[in-house]
Amino acid sequence: MPQYNRGMIKAIIFDCFGVLTNDSWREFLDTLPPGQAVAKARELNHLYDSGKLEFREFIDQVTSVTGGDRKLIEKIFTHPDHTKNLLLLDYIASLRTRYKIGVLSNVNRDWIREEFLTPKEQRLFDAYTFSYKVGATKPHPSMYHASLDQLGVKPGEAVFVDDVERYVDAARELGMSGIVYKNFQQMKRELELLLAAVSDN
Repeated sequence: MPQYNRGMIKAIIFDCFGVLTNDSWREFLDTLPPGQAVAKARELNHLYDSGKLEFREFIDQVTSVTGGDRKLIEKIFTHPDHTKNLLLLDYIASLRTRYKIGVLSNVNRDWIREEFLTPKEQRLFDAYTFSYKVGATKPHPSMYHASLDQLGVKPGEAVFVDDVERYVDAARELGMSGIVYKNFQQMKRELELLLAAVSDN
């Protein structure tokens, strides 16, 4: 069930990878046996997404710790094969008449806005918060605060949607409402329950 704070919701903030699109990096990690290699690869990715690790060094180290195919790993980050969540983008268009909409993503460049979204889709969002600009990655509080500041709302006035539970938990700890994305219908159902519940109070 959705968890929320009883107040007026003014903004809805969406993660990108795994929500607005599939997550090819996670799909790659899922092919590996669980263990230290996966944990180290995730740590390296956070360093890269926060601008603290150069691309070549990142690729070198991920290839080394995972034993993965270097060309495949490079392709994930240079020519990503992402499928748009068109159902969600259409739904966001309807939400935008009532709420401010933001994107909050761990990403190492402005790929989401400049390459992934069409000009029409770009206009669906009022704010874009990217880790490489903030200098930190989710679940660091500075990421969420940066998004809230861009949207001009308080934590209790925002809902955060992400497919990673610990990222949603971090948002909740700051006073935001949160939904863990599993699929479009589940997210829509929980979000509409949440929005109805807070509007009745």
